[in-house]
Amino acid sequence: MKYWLYTMTAMMTFFLLIGCNAQSAVPEGYYAYEKDKVEQAVQSLNFNPELPSFVPIVADILVTDSFYLKELDNQAFDITIFTNANDIFTIQLINGELEEAEDEFESVALDDSLEGYYQDHSYSKTLKWEKDDITYQIIYRPSESDISKEQLVKVAQSFDAL
Repeated sequence: MKYWLYTMTAMMTFFLLIGCNAQSAVPEGYYAYEKDKVEQAVQSLNFNPELPSFVPIVADILVTDSFYLKELDNQAFDITIFTNANDIFTIQLINGELEEAEDEFESVALDDSLEGYYQDHSYSKTLKWEKDDITYQIIYRPSESDISKEQLVKVAQSFDAL
C-alpha cells in the first residue's frame, strides 16, 4: 500500500512540475505579469487583440484601462505596469490604424512578414506595429533602469492570440 502511495505521489509531482514548466516559458531577463487579470479585462472589448507572453520589467503594479478614441471613432485599451522604482511600461491596443508620421520612427522587422516602428527619446522608447487592423504600441518610460530596442522587439514577438 505504501509503495502505491509513494508511486502516485511521485507521478502527481512529476506531472505538476511538467505543467508548471510549460506555463513558465518566460525567457531569462523577462518577467511574467498578471495575464489572467488582463485577459479578463480584454473580454469586454469589441475587438480581439493579442497579448504579450512576458514583459521586460517586474510588474509591481498593473493597471488596465479601456477607453474610446474620438479621432478613430473606436475603442482602445491600455495595460500599464509600474515598478517600485517608478519605471512605466505601457502596452496600448487600439482598434484601428493610427495616422502618425512613421518617418520619425526607425523601421524594425518583428518577423518575416511584420514590420514595426521604433522611436528612442531620452524620456521614452516606443515600438509600434499594426496587425489585423489593430495598432499595438509599447511605450517604456524609464526611471532608473533601461530597456533596449531588442528587448522591446522580443516582447512584441511574444504577442499571441487569446
